[in-house]
Amino acid sequence: MPSAFDKLRALAQRKLEEANQAANKSRPLVRHALNLVGVVNELIGPPAGSGAGTTPAPAAVKIVAKPAAPLQAPVSVYFDGKDHRTKTKVEELLRSRGIVYRVLDVGEDEAERSWITTTARTTEFPIVVIAGTPVGGLGELTQLDLDGQLVRRVFGPF
Repeated sequence: MPSAFDKLRALAQRKLEEANQAANKSRPLVRHALNLVGVVNELIGPPAGSGAGTTPAPAAVKIVAKPAAPLQAPVSVYFDGKDHRTKTKVEELLRSRGIVYRVLDVGEDEAERSWITTTARTTEFPIVVIAGTPVGGLGELTQLDLDGQLVRRVFGPF
């Protein structure tokens, strides 16, 4: 059964075709409007009942909204390119808690390396930073997780 939208499109197309025939193609506005209707029909299909083609109207699409992802504080893992095993463990812990993070390799950037070691007051890498506050390495991150503070710091009230 054609919808009201399809009926309106079919009526518009018929009226434009009649006007085009009556004007004997001398009116550019009618030609442009007919061209526009043709483009619309090519994109979404001809209106039902217009007699322009036998393809059925597309079925209705059901849109399902995904629940919004929880807001989280930015999490960065500073890495010096040496201890891949510890970095992997840190990444596994963060992933297991659903925490999105970014890894920053400071092995070649002496200025950033100096800044993070000074700010975190440690020289052991990787160093995890949550919301701009250095947490420390794998040991400190694991302790935060065991205390239940890791998820609170990342997803908690900001």
